Amino acid sequence: MSSSIEEIVENIFINEEKGTLSKISKYIKLLFKWHQTNNIVSSSNIDYVIKREIYDSYQFTKLLSGNSFIDIGSGGGIPGIIIALLKPNATVNLIDRKTTFINFLLLAKAELKLKNVNVVQDDIFRKGITFDAETVVMKNFSNKKISKMKYEEKFSFMMNIIKSNGTVSKAYMLTGSPVLELSKECVSKFLLSTSEISSPFFSTSRYVVEVRFEDSVNS
Repeated sequence: MSSSIEEIVENIFINEEKGTLSKISKYIKLLFKWHQTNNIVSSSNIDYVIKREIYDSYQFTKLLSGNSFIDIGSGGGIPGIIIALLKPNATVNLIDRKTTFINFLLLAKAELKLKNVNVVQDDIFRKGITFDAETVVMKNFSNKKISKMKYEEKFSFMMNIIKSNGTVSKAYMLTGSPVLELSKECVSKFLLSTSEISSPFFSTSRYVVEVRFEDSVNS
């Protein structure tokens, strides 16, 4: 399994330094070792996860601006750990409410020697929570509280929570094609812009949504 992961990583991330490739491979090995007993990844198919989740997070990171990030609902650290590996001079805060994920993130931080990472166990829906970063990042976010909402309702709900925090100037979401169907009112309200991540491995694309809060229209 180790050589296979290293080979796939080297073929995909051809422009990265060997040290970075080694850390990405080590992270993936840790991820799947933990996944065997704790189920923290969306799929047990290593090739799929690398080419879909890790590759998309890699492309996602290229579109981010800022010096401090908070990955909300970080789970197994996708995309937060990838951001930390590729942006070693930026501070990356990983937040999740589940102990299983927190334990893994602490392990990954230690094993990968990520001095730019902070791991925080908290619930983003907790009243009074603060996001100590200028930029929020997230992958499609799921939680029982919002699981039954329609996409636009869920999107607006999450962005309003982030906006109300006051310290965050931007939010980036890695998401799917439903974002293209958001209403003009929603797009205008959040000063939303969208970039496409075209995959060389899949026929479907993912999208990076950027929301700016400093000048956005008040609710």
